[in-house]
This record gives sequence, structure tokens and C-alpha cells, in this order.
Amino acid sequence: MLSLVLVVIIVGNVVLWSYQMNQLDLERMQETVTIANVTRATNSPWYIAQNEYATNGGARLNGTYTDTRDIDSNSEIFREETTLTNYAFNPSGYILGGSTTYVSGAVSDLATDNSAYMVFRSYPSASTAQTLYSHSEITTIAGQTYYQLKLSSADTSGVRDFQVSASTTGRKLLAKYVYPLTGVATIPASTWTIYYRAYKDHQNVAATCDADILIRKADGTTRTTIATQVANSASLTGSWTTVSGTYSWNSYNVVNDTDFLEIDYYAEITSNQSNKNVYLRVDDPSLALIDQTRIAGIALPSSYIVQIELTGSSNIQNWQSLMWTVDSAFTTATVNMTLQLYNYYTSQYPPNGDGYIIYTSSPTPNTDETKSQIIVTNPAYYRNSTGAWKIRITGVKDTTSPFDLKLDWVEFKASVTGIYRLNITNTYTVDLQTCPIDYIHGIEVLLRYNASNSDEKWFLKAYDWTTSSFSDTGFNNTGGSLPTLNQWNEYAINITSNWTNYLAQNGTILIEFFDQGISANQTAVGIDFLGARAIIDGTSLDLKNSSPLSIHIVTVWIENSTIHQRYNANLFMNSGESATYIRADIRLPQNVFLAKVITERGNIAVFSEG
Repeated sequence: MLSLVLVVIIVGNVVLWSYQMNQLDLERMQETVTIANVTRATNSPWYIAQNEYATNGGARLNGTYTDTRDIDSNSEIFREETTLTNYAFNPSGYILGGSTTYVSGAVSDLATDNSAYMVFRSYPSASTAQTLYSHSEITTIAGQTYYQLKLSSADTSGVRDFQVSASTTGRKLLAKYVYPLTGVATIPASTWTIYYRAYKDHQNVAATCDADILIRKADGTTRTTIATQVANSASLTGSWTTVSGTYSWNSYNVVNDTDFLEIDYYAEITSNQSNKNVYLRVDDPSLALIDQTRIAGIALPSSYIVQIELTGSSNIQNWQSLMWTVDSAFTTATVNMTLQLYNYYTSQYPPNGDGYIIYTSSPTPNTDETKSQIIVTNPAYYRNSTGAWKIRITGVKDTTSPFDLKLDWVEFKASVTGIYRLNITNTYTVDLQTCPIDYIHGIEVLLRYNASNSDEKWFLKAYDWTTSSFSDTGFNNTGGSLPTLNQWNEYAINITSNWTNYLAQNGTILIEFFDQGISANQTAVGIDFLGARAIIDGTSLDLKNSSPLSIHIVTVWIENSTIHQRYNANLFMNSGESATYIRADIRLPQNVFLAKVITERGNIAVFSEG
């Protein structure tokens, strides 16, 4: 009985196997695939929308994304919707006011509030006759020791006497005093009086005092000698005497703010008396300031100002409101600030009201402060007919030292109502099996659309996966498309520069379609086709399945006298279907070649070129 069962099973399997083999042979015999043509391909197939569009502004009226997959005049229709839109503009240029000097940074640094500054330096705006007092602080310049002249009371830490021996006659140097010219552009004309607090210690010594006035460079070399032997004809006595000499100073333009003013005090000894001295006293706490060794009447900066005018461009739409903002800091405390936005209607910078902001800067230097103003009455007064605008920034402080204005962020932002907007996006996926990234040379995007108005342009951008933002950098056409009414308009772009930024690792391309955003007319837009494809240098095979069966092509061969190259394939074709099979990774030989495709059932189709 067991043997009978085994025999039945074996016979049954043999019969089944024989049937299956006969079925496979039958199907193989029925399968007919032909290659009509093999040519060089410069583009992949179009990759089309597989999902509905995301509407980020506006609305979808009718149709679906499937209507945008073929050029056939069946379209999906979208409509703009009104929004409140803010347009932010930043400066594109600057003009220095007065003798303000540029220090560092660029206009592009003013686009964001990020502590990347554009820096400008102030200049003297007023000069006052002041007194420089001799101080005992020591400073060294190019290896030489000097004492300071300062715009303040004397240093009362102690008495310093400078002396020179009278053992020989002649002009003897008593002391060198300096005053730094950092931040001083000009020393105006004035008459100085140089006071000396001096005495001689023996009646037989004949001596007077005088001074030389020089401008020196930072390396200690003389730039110019202003005056020598500013005279004091009075002879010194045996007790402390305040004597003076005067000099009329012609205005001097400072060559370099690292230069310094030097006053050299001399004793002129006209009779020989061994071991006797002439003394010059400074910083004597027993004396009133008016009796100290000093220079009086020198005109020096007492106020500094920095002024800059920033210029920019904007649009000429119907503005609802305008907000302008300046973020800045100073390297000194409590600067009196005036911000003004130019009024093109009155042709002036406003002295008050709209377009005018005044304040005193922070008591802490280098503190960023943001000042803004919103203008709702006639905001368009603050631009010209082409959209140009300008802001003037002025900082003033009573001080004897220059300071810097540090601009961080400047913005000119207009709000527009009654503007209709549309913004839609969708994804398109490149088949990386037939178009590997290494064989792609760029990306092409094609839009076919019909708009009900022609008063604004339409734009395409792609998502930059490296910056996480939409961009048109590297596009051959960034100027947009202005539609012709009552017909289908085509707008094509090629991305050949940095195209890999727009292609995700899985082959995804994200496309954005949007309006210019300047129209007060509501527009309906029909999209007949929107797709993306890869720019390649590959191969296109035109195939035909003439059999009653579906077929599966699994291999492509390209052969000639020198190459026999096999490529894996994965193409399904329905009965009676024709297909164009494009491969980016297949390069055709320049001379005679043979192309073959092999199906899963083992059938072979051959195409011979030449």
C-alpha cells in the first residue's frame, strides 16, 4: 500500500512539472518584444506629481494633481487670496556725513541683528579754548621718556622739579611734554600762552625759559616744527616765579591720529656759574591750577559728531503702514542720537513727528539698542517714485575724545493690504535606479500654465537641502515669467550650477510656484503641467510589447567589437504597450553597436546600429 502511495505522488509531481514546463514554454513562445530604436538621451523622463499640491497661500478651486501630469489642457486651477504682506528692505549703500570716517564692516552686515557691525568714527564738531596742564605721568614713545599734558587738573600725587646744571652756558632741555592727537583732525588757529613756574638758585646765574613746539610721529621722528623759542624775556629770580610766553598758532591739520603734540621746555643760561641750577616745577599741590606750569588758550575739540546716511530701495505698492528700525551701539556712553527718515513729499528730513526719533544712548558703552517707529499716515511719503529711501543717523557728544558708531541692523519694512497671493509646492522624485546621481548633470523644470491676469510675474524656486530654504541660485532664469493672456504659457528653467543642493539623497526635488505679489487683482491660474527631469548623457530604448502577455525586462546589453557591457533592468510592460526606457548610466559607443534586452522568461530582442 505504501509503495502504491509513493508511486502516485511521484507520478503526480512529474505530471505537474511537465504541465508547468509546458506552460512556461507556451508563454515564452507567445512573448514578443522588439526594440524599435536606440538613441542618445539628454534627459530623463519627466517626473510628475504623485500627491496633491500644498497650498501655502491662495486656494485650490477645482481639478486634482493628476491634471498636471500631462500636457493635454486638462488643468488643476488655483486662485490667489488677499493677504497682509510685509516687505522688509535693508540698506544697499551709505554716504558719510561731514568728516565721518568708515572703519570696518559692510552694508550686508546691516541685514540682520547678529552683532556683525558696520563701524564709523566720529570727528570734532566744536573746539574750545582749553588749558593743558603738565602732569608727572611718564610715557615712553620710540624709546624716549615724556611727561603728559592733560585736559584736567594737575596730578597732586607729588611735586616734580626738573633742573639743569648751570656749570656751562647755553640752551638746556628741562623737560619734554606730549599731548596725543588721537581723534583730532584739526587744531584750529588760536593764540597760546605757555606758562612756566621756575626759578634759579643763585643770583649770579643769568637764565630765562622758553619752549619749542613740535608735531612728532609715533616712531619719534619729527613731522614738523611749529615754533622754536617761544620767548620769555623776563629773567628768572631766586624764588618761584610764574612767567609766560605767547605764540599765535595757525590752524594745523593732523596728518595721522597717532601723531602727538610735543612741548619742549628749555632754560637759556647766559653766564657760567658752576654747580648752580635752574628749576622748573610741575604738579605742585601747594599751587592753584592757575599758577601751574601749563598751556592756556589752545583750541582743542570739545564735541564730536558722527553722521551717516543709509540708502536703499523698496517697492511702489499701496502701503498700509511703514516701520523703520535702527539697531546700534557706541563705544562711549550717553551719546545724543537723532534718527531721521527722509520725507520725499516735504523734501527734507523731518525735525519732529513721523520719521524722527531722538534719544540718549546707553550709559554703558558697546550696548546694542533697537529703536523703531511705525508710520500709518501717508507712509508712501518716505519713498520716491521708484521706491528709493534714505535714513540719516547722527550721534553727538560733548567730549574730548572720538568715539565709534556701531550699526548692527537697519530695516525699512512696508505692510501692504489688498495684495493677492498664491504659493503652492509639490515634490518630484527622480528614479535613481535609472538615473544614478553620478550620471546626472543638472535638473530641468517645466511649467505650463494659464493666468487670468497679466499684471505680475510668476516664479519657480526649488528647495535647497543644504540651506533648508527655497532658492533660485544656479537657475538659468530667475527673472520670472510674465504670462500672455488667453493662452498656455511655458516657463522652463535649467539648474546646472550647484544642482546637487536641490536633489535630496532619495532623489526628491521640492518645487515652489508663486506670484510676484504686487497685484491688487485676483488671479486664477490653471496648471496643465508641472514636472522635473534630470539632465543626462545616457541612452534611450524604444520598446514594443506585441504579445498578449505582460513582460518583465531584466537585462540590457550593449556590445560592439571591443565592449560587452551588461546592465540590470527592471521594466514591466503590459500587453501591446510601447515604452521608452531611458538610462542615464548607459553610454552608447561612437561606432557600430548591438543592443539587446532580455526578459524574465528568457526572450531576447536585438537592435543593430550601423
